[in-house]
Amino acid sequence: MLGLLLVAAGCARQVPPDLVAGPPATTQAGTPAGTPAGDIAVQVLRRYLGTPSENSFPERAFPTVYVMDHTFGDAADPSGKQAGGVPIPAGTQQRIADALAPATKVVFVADRETVLEHKESCARVKDDAILITLGPPVGDARRVTVGVNGFVACLGATWLTYVVQYQSGDGWQVTGTTGSMSIA
Repeated sequence: MLGLLLVAAGCARQVPPDLVAGPPATTQAGTPAGTPAGDIAVQVLRRYLGTPSENSFPERAFPTVYVMDHTFGDAADPSGKQAGGVPIPAGTQQRIADALAPATKVVFVADRETVLEHKESCARVKDDAILITLGPPVGDARRVTVGVNGFVACLGATWLTYVVQYQSGDGWQVTGTTGSMSIA
């Protein structure tokens, strides 16, 4: 069963994945300057994993979270192909994993098939874990959007887009969602 809530989303430019954390100074091209995208990804993952109404698993904590090691522009699109993608640098992967430990073990994977089991024609993530695909941050030095797909099984997945804003003194914070949200 797939429920869709469609809301028109505005256009914005993709921010390079290694130029996304505060402080929100900008480069000549207008993109944020600073440390790698780990700050934004950590906030997105904390919000997604900690908000059952958005991850579709109200009574479940995931001790292991698999995250794709590339960002995909169509991560929040249920019919997206997630081809190509932009690699998440190894240092950024480590910062994300460290920030979410010890509450959650984050394991980055290059191929989703390595963490899927196929039982009775229904794919599911091994070890009762979740597989998360992140989109690249899109926006400017103060506000970006990040698409997310969380997959547990063929009838256990969500797609949505978070709004993440830079707040003086607090850094990057998820302030809500935008665009469509789909649940399977």
